[in-house]
Amino acid sequence: MHKKIMSFSFYRTLTLFLVFCVNNLATAEIYKWVDEQGNTHYTQTPPPEVDDIEKLDLPSPVDTDAANQALEQRNKMLNELREERNEKRELQQNNESEVVKNEQQCEQARKRLASYQRPRVNVKNPDGSQRNLTEEERQAEIQKSKEYIKKACE
Repeated sequence: MHKKIMSFSFYRTLTLFLVFCVNNLATAEIYKWVDEQGNTHYTQTPPPEVDDIEKLDLPSPVDTDAANQALEQRNKMLNELREERNEKRELQQNNESEVVKNEQQCEQARKRLASYQRPRVNVKNPDGSQRNLTEEERQAEIQKSKEYIKKACE
């Protein structure tokens, strides 16, 4: 993600740099002249010893306000897309953690059911003592465990 932010920042800086360069070039005066050997030259300042100098008409400068507004709109759109991606990623991670949690609970319920399948089941009382479940209590716990597994594991 750090590379993406850095890349985004790099392109934004590059765009601003190019806008300012084009703007500066567009406002500079460009002269075209031919030397004694017949070579054509283009310069920003006219040479003093040449008489036949042509001043070139360049296109109008770039509207930096419009370019900045377009850049801001693009940045806003990119930020919104980034936020959407982050929200989707977070939702996916939450869903994955929920699946893991459900799988763990399902596994615990299966182990609990397996422990109730034995003929003698000991349980701990609130005071810390242990006792055996009656057959009716054991069957009720088996039924509860099966219902929970049916609901949670499928």
